[in-house]
Amino acid sequence: MRSLQLRFCVLVASLLLGAVSALTLTALRSERAALEAATAPLREAAGGLDPRPGVEAALRSSLVQLSLTALLAVGLGSLVAARVAGGFARPLRRLRAGVEHLRAGDLSVRVPPTSNDEIGELTRAFNRMGESLQQQERMRVAFGRYVNDYVVAHSLESPEACVLGGAEREVTIVFVDIRNFTRLSEGMKAQDVVALLNEVFQLASEPLLARGGTIDKFMGDSVMAYFGAPTPAPDHAERAVSAAIDIQRSMASARSRGGHASSVELGIGIHSGTVVVGDIGSDARVDFTAIGDAVNVAHRVEKLAPPGAILISEAVQRRVRGAFGLRFEGERLLSGRQEPVHVYSVDLDALGADPGPDRGAPTR
Repeated sequence: MRSLQLRFCVLVASLLLGAVSALTLTALRSERAALEAATAPLREAAGGLDPRPGVEAALRSSLVQLSLTALLAVGLGSLVAARVAGGFARPLRRLRAGVEHLRAGDLSVRVPPTSNDEIGELTRAFNRMGESLQQQERMRVAFGRYVNDYVVAHSLESPEACVLGGAEREVTIVFVDIRNFTRLSEGMKAQDVVALLNEVFQLASEPLLARGGTIDKFMGDSVMAYFGAPTPAPDHAERAVSAAIDIQRSMASARSRGGHASSVELGIGIHSGTVVVGDIGSDARVDFTAIGDAVNVAHRVEKLAPPGAILISEAVQRRVRGAFGLRFEGERLLSGRQEPVHVYSVDLDALGADPGPDRGAPTR
């Protein structure tokens, strides 16, 4: 901005200097011609006396006066130009500072408009843009508590792309269930039941999200999540088992602290398979969810898990063997299925301090 202001002042000063110089030369030529015309009769009457030295002296005196006047005009013009340029540059500097704050993530920044010209209109447009971005961020944060971040970002960026349907993905599904919840909640006030559920769901959600999982839904006293969608993750099975281990350890710590969750134990079931992930529902209301036989299998494996245990299917075992301590629990016949499945438990006692690779959220 200062460079622009300086260039504007130099330009105005150059124009003024050129204009004043041209006027000065024109005035001197006119004055010389007038003086020569006026002294011509005197030269003839004086009998050869040359009045030109006097004319030259008068012209030099006029030149000095005109030069001083020109310098004064250029100086005053430059001062006026500097003030005018400053009037343009100051709101532009404030607007630039606002843009820097906005780029740094401060969506609350606003620049007060100081004029009704084009710069003032540009400032008001900047403020409207900041308000729109701030409103979009509030929507993202608010809706992020109800649906996953991918769905929020996808909906805000491309609302027209939110159509019913989905895509097939290879994922690992996790079901977490509060064991004996009916007995635990018997006789409890409704507010205490809600507090218990919130505490347990908080303990379960943090590891799931930290390992890059997507929480599909909370169903009564259960949580369904999956890994590998909507953002692909080749190690989705390892992430899922690591998250389940983190959940059981967090639950054990919560029981030792007392409170609502002091007598809560969780059963966790995990299965890997192909599902359809996308928008399921109607034109009026949709859920972003995973649908497929793999979801049913994961749910039924969870039903087999004793309190405090993690059971995985053979499909998961093939993907994570060597990374965790596993124990074969035999064949189990799942409800609604004709063929039995091989079930494995995760040996929590055999694990060290780090239950598995913590890679964070998968890269989109």
